[in-house]
Amino acid sequence: MLELALATVLAIHAAPECAVSLEAREEAPRRILRLRPACPIGYASTHAALRALLAHSGGEPEVRLSLGRIVEYPWLSSLLAREASSSRRWDAAAGRPVKGHENQWVARMLRAMPEFTALFDSWQIEGVSVEKVLIKPAAQLPLAAGAPVPANAQLPYDAILWVTLKR
Repeated sequence: MLELALATVLAIHAAPECAVSLEAREEAPRRILRLRPACPIGYASTHAALRALLAHSGGEPEVRLSLGRIVEYPWLSSLLAREASSSRRWDAAAGRPVKGHENQWVARMLRAMPEFTALFDSWQIEGVSVEKVLIKPAAQLPLAAGAPVPANAQLPYDAILWVTLKR
């Protein structure tokens, strides 16, 4: 049997770059909150939109949050590629982790980044999961000029991102 979960638009957050839709849908066992920017947004806009979205948590002690694709947050995409470029646990020649699956590697990397964890203010990260990690050569990524990364280094820059938060 096919079930259709419709999202409800809770509010539209007016970020300087563009509108960000704040959505929710009920899915057992918890409510799913979703951030849906109409264009790529910066760190300050991401933080402000998440704060507005989490205000709609309804007092729940735990929420599941969908940020969608990481590439919609260029600051996070660049940060992820930069972290991979300097990690001994990422094989830049092969474009995959030295050990394990790229989904788990990216999730662990995000959870360890202070810039990422600071987004959620007083909420604690219970879990981070990603799927469909995308890889590109460093030359095609917006890395800082002069970054000591070979142009052909294969780095992660995008994935579908889910975060579970608790109060």
